Amino acid sequence: MRAGVRRCLLLLLAAGSVVVRGAALSDNTLRLLPSKFRLVQNIGPLRYSGENRYSDRRLGRSFGFGTSGISLTIYVYDYGLSNLPDGPDSVAACEQYEKAKVEIEGGGNYQNVKLRREVTRQLGDTAQAPLAREALYELDRNGIHAVSALWLTVADGYFVKLRLSMRQEVADEFDEARASILDAMANSLAMRPAHPPPLEPVREPTIDIDASSDPGDASLWLAYAMELARRAQDSPAILPPCGGTVQPDYATERAARRVALDEYRRRAAAERTSDYFDALARVDAAGFFDEYVWTFLRNPARDTTTPTALALEDFEKFRARELGAHRVETGAHVRVNTVRALPLAATP
Repeated sequence: MRAGVRRCLLLLLAAGSVVVRGAALSDNTLRLLPSKFRLVQNIGPLRYSGENRYSDRRLGRSFGFGTSGISLTIYVYDYGLSNLPDGPDSVAACEQYEKAKVEIEGGGNYQNVKLRREVTRQLGDTAQAPLAREALYELDRNGIHAVSALWLTVADGYFVKLRLSMRQEVADEFDEARASILDAMANSLAMRPAHPPPLEPVREPTIDIDASSDPGDASLWLAYAMELARRAQDSPAILPPCGGTVQPDYATERAARRVALDEYRRRAAAERTSDYFDALARVDAAGFFDEYVWTFLRNPARDTTTPTALALEDFEKFRARELGAHRVETGAHVRVNTVRALPLAATP
């Protein structure tokens, strides 16, 4: 190699990230570095187009495939984590999947993003094929309508994430393209030993009572939290997908806070000494309980449409007149300790 060319190549390799072409092996497969997986260069009509290596080693590498109207990118990385269990349902895998969804749904290059489906999808058509989380989107990019799919799983200590995009005019080939891609990935992942996740006992939700709250209110907030936990069990969609603190929607918050207020009202008059629940009782007596919950406690991510029955202008007048420096309190929270599993997709 001439000295000038050698220096140029060394400079490229030292840069933040570099696209490397022709990283295939002689047997028509390519290494999905930094893992030890190998993947065929041609997946159905898709042809291998190159590799991208990131300057942050935690992000591993990505591998591009494409044909007219269809593009596929495969990411292989460990995010600096070790001892990752195989499969899509560990906390770490769930968090990477949710992070990828946020990038799609809030990405600056996409418009009119609509999540059409979320399932657990089996890679390949055998009972032993690994599973992945799948999200299917419709979106626009630079005025072009497309179908976009995300898959994520863990295998042999690495996150394996796939992003498929198909222009609308070839979207009728989606099922066929998905089958080819996932079957190829299943064959690739089968080359390495499995690391199944350890069996964990089912863990019940945890209730955290705020130690700074009035001790006399603790039983009220416990009743509130128990109602939250009950409704969360009945409506898994309100659970945090990867475990953590439940962020209730308007209907759930309204029901749980109502339980606590009713518990307070059942106390003897001499035992009703809570400034907060006294104020909440006045709000309810004035007919503004629902307006109070919507104004102060709705969930911005889920409660995007204001119920037509709410008298919000009247409540604002009441609030200015009666509540003064009122401070909203929430004396308990519910944490779930398990990852929310997605439904298993039906076999085609």
